[in-house]
Amino acid sequence: MLAETDGAVGSLTVVGAGPGDPELMALSGAKAISRADLVVVDSDDAVGIIAALGIDSHAQVVVAAKDQYRQLVTAIDEGRHVVRVTADDHLLNGFHANSLPRVLETHRNRTHVVPGISRWDCALNFGAVAPTASLAMLDASLQVPDKDEWPTAGTTIIWTTARLLKDVAAQGARLHGVAGQVLEITRLGSTSQVSRLVTWGELDARDVDPHIEYYLVTGPGIVDGARGRLDWFGTKPLFDWSVLIPRTKDDFDDLIEQLSRYGASSEVVATLSIEPPRTEQGMEKAIRGLVDGRYLWIIFTSPHAVEAIIERLAEYGLDSRALSGILIAAVGRGSVEALGRHGLKADLVPVGDNTAGGLAVEFPAHDILIDPLDRVLVPSADVSVTALLEGLGRLGWEAEEVTAYRTVRAAPPPAELRERIKDGMFDAVVFTSSTAVRNMIGIAGKPHAASVVAAIGPATAAACEMHGLRVDVVAEAPTFESVAEGLARFADRRKAERSEQGLPEAKPSERKRRKRRKAPVDGA
Repeated sequence: MLAETDGAVGSLTVVGAGPGDPELMALSGAKAISRADLVVVDSDDAVGIIAALGIDSHAQVVVAAKDQYRQLVTAIDEGRHVVRVTADDHLLNGFHANSLPRVLETHRNRTHVVPGISRWDCALNFGAVAPTASLAMLDASLQVPDKDEWPTAGTTIIWTTARLLKDVAAQGARLHGVAGQVLEITRLGSTSQVSRLVTWGELDARDVDPHIEYYLVTGPGIVDGARGRLDWFGTKPLFDWSVLIPRTKDDFDDLIEQLSRYGASSEVVATLSIEPPRTEQGMEKAIRGLVDGRYLWIIFTSPHAVEAIIERLAEYGLDSRALSGILIAAVGRGSVEALGRHGLKADLVPVGDNTAGGLAVEFPAHDILIDPLDRVLVPSADVSVTALLEGLGRLGWEAEEVTAYRTVRAAPPPAELRERIKDGMFDAVVFTSSTAVRNMIGIAGKPHAASVVAAIGPATAAACEMHGLRVDVVAEAPTFESVAEGLARFADRRKAERSEQGLPEAKPSERKRRKRRKAPVDGA
């Protein structure tokens, strides 16, 4: 029965987050996090991962205490809605054996469970194995079961560690023969996943990586022909490619997501730094005008402009509510999302060309009979938005531009990253503007000739060629989706050409490197 309470009633939701990739979390799990007051995770690393999922949540995120039961029930009794995020599925890790039964004994009616995708499901799906009618799972992560305890199902999935792999291989060889085939999967579910069909004898003979888990699958579905028809993951055109993205002012979450859908992992290097304006008078006048009702519209052309205005309002003890009664226009998804983070919604976003120039085309004309004011505030960087301002002028508006922030070239990245760029350790570099080209070369040098260069449009491609770079991909449309698709098609063509030439599959970064000549010794 529910205990009597004097205040708010707390709750606990246990959410399985999948093995390694929290984006495998169920939709109901994400909803629980969005409504939570407290989220408890496995480790410090998981704190950052949860924050990067993009779930709109106000919850405090903390690491699980040694006494999880006391930590959880204390928060529940305080009236807080708690989410305990567990790796894998809650029934397949230590949480179900220790804390969950104790919570259910005392707070069963306030506890809800959202199952997670298990490591066993992922081994089959990411390994492209269709199981037989009889399926078994063997946990050999802590100890190797005796021969009599091994399952005899048509398809068996074995989970083990580097420490026990040789013992598991020896046991498998005794049961299935040294020449018996087994599918070995490492780095499960990541774009660095490796799936190899080997024998139990080969598995027992080679060196292992002590830092990774091993999944071994047996059964008729592991043969190359059967797996080839189902391999949706390992055959992605950019699988295991490392892509460098020089960042200017844009939010690249969408580009990173598009590249990951084709199998690539991305690394962003900042080429611009955001600084406050050189003088404060312009922004001070703009903020006074917003508070005093001087403007009918405010137009945000970047998320940085949004943050600059909100930060300046905060200096006067105000927040986003100071913009109530002012119509808001926004250019780009990043600006819309930045407004949303502060509880604001744009009244106008370009439907067609989502640029400053496109907004000028779709902006309403000033009507003196219905518009009480004709002034529009345009906070922007120290760069020209002439097309927007001229368009507003033709529509009868008095547009006032104010420098809300400055963009300056960023400091050089760490020496290790610069070496990786120059040595061709990145398979591709994606440039999204001419500024990104100039600044990237200025702070980090030119990418190696082996790296594939992709440009978001002709102007960016021209900037690359002007700096001596070979451009391999030019997007058909100036969008992140188009440049990612163009890079994927290039990778497909490259793979086909290598196959026709009888060459093995290899990423651009996998090439023969010349040995550096040793400096001659005096007198030699």
